Amino acid sequence: MNPSPAESDDKSARQRRVRGSLWFTVPGTFGSLGAAYLLVPPLAGLIEPGERLVFAARWLLVAFIPYAAVCLTILYQRFAEGAHNPLLGVESERLKVHCRVMQNTLEQLVWFAFCVLPLATLLSSTEARLIPILCVFFALARFVYWWGYLRSGTLGRAPGVQLTFLLNIPLLVAVLVRFAKSMLS
Repeated sequence: MNPSPAESDDKSARQRRVRGSLWFTVPGTFGSLGAAYLLVPPLAGLIEPGERLVFAARWLLVAFIPYAAVCLTILYQRFAEGAHNPLLGVESERLKVHCRVMQNTLEQLVWFAFCVLPLATLLSSTEARLIPILCVFFALARFVYWWGYLRSGTLGRAPGVQLTFLLNIPLLVAVLVRFAKSMLS
């Protein structure tokens, strides 16, 4: 079935709006990560891969903060609204948004953690400063996602989605490349 002209126009408008934030999310992501890497001095120690793995596990707590924040928000909202039973479907739209943010943040956190942990073992001790930078950026990206969703609905999520995926996709590629190189050497 072909969409009606009105549906096509609506789709085009939505796509333009989503593309509209790319002009600052793409250079903003790579520019801020690069600048942070240049500004943060190399960390002392962290010679052994195990030390870097423990370091990364500790820094993942920072990446976890947006998930914890949205969970606590949902806890409060469910109590305040009396929407104690999620099976009844009596949640406000705002609470539903918080629940969707929680689910998506958990999904992205799993992706992120499964990249940062192996990356920590593949980085050199001087490159380990990348770990806190990535964790802080991830947390900020997820807060942008949450704020945009609450502010402007589903299309308001675009900058946060873009920031998260502009971090997670290259991170996955980098880890896979480094892993492949480590296996070949």
